[in-house]
Amino acid sequence: RYFRWWYKKTRVEKKSAFIDLLCAVPLQQIYGCPLGGIGGGTITRGWRGEFCRWQLNPGIYHYETVIADQFTVCLRCKGQTIYQQVLSVERPSTLQGWNWGYCGHYAFYHALYPRAWMVYELPGQNVVLTCRQVSPVIPHDYKDSSLPVGVFIWEVENGRDEDVEVSIMFSLQNGMGTKEDRSGGHWNEPFAFEKEGKRVAGVLLHHCTHVNPFTLAISAREKAGTRVTHLTSFNPMGAGREVWQDLLQDGRLDSPAGKSSPTEKGEVTAAAVCASCRVPAQGHRTLELALAWDMPKVHFGSKEKLHLRRYTRFFGSRGDSAPALSHHALTHYEEWERKIEMWQKPILENSQLPSWYKSALFNELYFMTDGGTIWVELPPDCCAEDLQGPAGAGLSHLLPVLREYGRFAYLEGQEYRMYNTYDVHFYASFALVMLWPKLQISLQYDI
Repeated sequence: RYFRWWYKKTRVEKKSAFIDLLCAVPLQQIYGCPLGGIGGGTITRGWRGEFCRWQLNPGIYHYETVIADQFTVCLRCKGQTIYQQVLSVERPSTLQGWNWGYCGHYAFYHALYPRAWMVYELPGQNVVLTCRQVSPVIPHDYKDSSLPVGVFIWEVENGRDEDVEVSIMFSLQNGMGTKEDRSGGHWNEPFAFEKEGKRVAGVLLHHCTHVNPFTLAISAREKAGTRVTHLTSFNPMGAGREVWQDLLQDGRLDSPAGKSSPTEKGEVTAAAVCASCRVPAQGHRTLELALAWDMPKVHFGSKEKLHLRRYTRFFGSRGDSAPALSHHALTHYEEWERKIEMWQKPILENSQLPSWYKSALFNELYFMTDGGTIWVELPPDCCAEDLQGPAGAGLSHLLPVLREYGRFAYLEGQEYRMYNTYDVHFYASFALVMLWPKLQISLQYDI
């Protein structure tokens, strides 16, 4: 009986089965701390630094490691490039003009959700890079916790007896590594966004699919002593020598003006942003980069109803919010980290609690964002009758809660695509009750 249903769903209707027992996703022990807040989609970065799992469409996972999505370091002394390396242990068949194969012996990974740390001891250079990855997952915060952003703070420690110029290049493919990347019509453009005297610059990657189009944004913060340059478009399927040589020449990118041409069918495009600064001998500097994605409107598979994600209440739903999201992330991440530390510190410093418990308490919380989670606004024209149904009149006093905090749902599991199954939520609900109680009320109202 199941096989007949599976065959009809996958072969006749050409849809994916919500529980697929015949094509299970093989377990790979590669995943790390996911990026993004609650209900806006997630991008998972593995413990080797690769971008390897994508969940931008609610509940749909793409297990693709996109090789072009990388950080690259360039070191220069006395006007000469002395070291340039992709910070990845991979040795791929594409982008062979780049210097791959970083020795994993010199790198370390730690995660305490919603933050992660990657330390790179650059061999033979007496320079240490620490990349701190931060997502806005903050208890009792119903604004910033909904934002689809992640920040990468690069701490550079120069142990040399001479100044060194350090550049971090962040490259990203337009898409998620799926066949839609080759569907054509995708394009990139540079941007700069300034507010209250603080400026960020980067590249927007417009992914123009028919259903649920989105924009990716890679950016860096411009400040005294930090220069931000960009490359609007390059071919991530080629050798990539023009990108490599551009960075190698002077530790910066060419920063061409104007938009890229839309891709042809079968063509893939990517972009890069580079942040550079001079680090004094025995000194320390910080470079700040961010990744944001803007998919404000979502349809589920039936396409019957349009939903607006929670963050659109604060940043709008026109699909042009990626620059503002990037700016907000790069200018507020320090506040986020203070709040995260205030929340976690009493538990981490409690000697009565075993370490496995502390790890589970925080690191397993990733499912709040990466569990196919969707957090949507009520339609502005929504009335009480639309929500409460025939049996809900006695709960009308909770309608203001829904209007203020929206509707929330998450999956039973990443392979079991059913939302808010109540028996499983019963066991998991303690996290919502303790950290985001208004979302628990919203979910309970729907039940």
